[in-house]
Amino acid sequence: MIIPGDFRSFTIRPSLRLSWMILFLNVAIYFFITMQFEIWPNNEIRDKLSDEKFQQAVYEMYLQTLDPIEIGPGFDNVELVFSKALKDEKFWNRVGDFPFKGDKVQINEVRSTIMGFYSSYRNSAQFQFGLGAFEITPWSWLTYQFVHASFLHLFGNVVVIFLVLSFLEISVSSLWLATVYLFSGFVGGIFFLMVDNVGSMSVVGASASASGLLSFLVVTHHSRVMPWFYFLAPFKNGMGRVYLPVFFIFPLFLVSDFVSLLWSPTGVSANVAVSAHVGGALTGLGLGALFLFFRSKSAAHRILSYNDGLHELP
Repeated sequence: MIIPGDFRSFTIRPSLRLSWMILFLNVAIYFFITMQFEIWPNNEIRDKLSDEKFQQAVYEMYLQTLDPIEIGPGFDNVELVFSKALKDEKFWNRVGDFPFKGDKVQINEVRSTIMGFYSSYRNSAQFQFGLGAFEITPWSWLTYQFVHASFLHLFGNVVVIFLVLSFLEISVSSLWLATVYLFSGFVGGIFFLMVDNVGSMSVVGASASASGLLSFLVVTHHSRVMPWFYFLAPFKNGMGRVYLPVFFIFPLFLVSDFVSLLWSPTGVSANVAVSAHVGGALTGLGLGALFLFFRSKSAAHRILSYNDGLHELP
């Protein structure tokens, strides 16, 4: 594992800098939500969803609900179609009364589990605060950027965001960085809804914002060398700091999302909303170019003002 940024930033005394504010906000919201909402899906449902026989039954039932023209390449993959069924709210709504053919006992068991899964989902933080095709609210465009599905999800995002912000704060104003964070999340949400043609579960997390900050860093500091934190193993020399060019971020972090989006027409790959990542990354690239444009204009104005001042000297 290698992450752009200096891990020693975490040892600096917390302050009102944007990096610390966003870190505390994400962590506080996560722990507040875990106290107010049950963990979803619960262990009983999670165990059921991992059963191969159950997955096969859902696969067969899901195909029955589809129009023949909807069944295309890849629908012979049970695991892939099962994952698609779990994200398809239209399927959830049809499970209760659809005239399925097959083993009645198994069909009723699947019905009960899927309906319990759906009921649990509607009471989850992901449904209440996430952004999805069936649950759009004015506040969900903002709240989805600060809600995470699990502690690992939270940890992965806030570490990257904090390290990148800590490096950028040295040369970029907090207003610019806050704009990149929030607007990348907003545009990432738009991309997710545009690409998600199934109507899947709501997206949550700050991944789009993280992608926006990473691409903003690539554009504004592409010729710089910066510290990177690496972790190979928890022993001496197994972790530490190394200096690498900023542009390494593009092949190591951003290219994989663009490639995954091309291979996953729904914009969701391995439960990761890569379409939101791509939307955030493109926003960061655009805002980075805009930042350089305004900075060059400001520099040119200062030089011109300085020269005019020299001409006025006696």
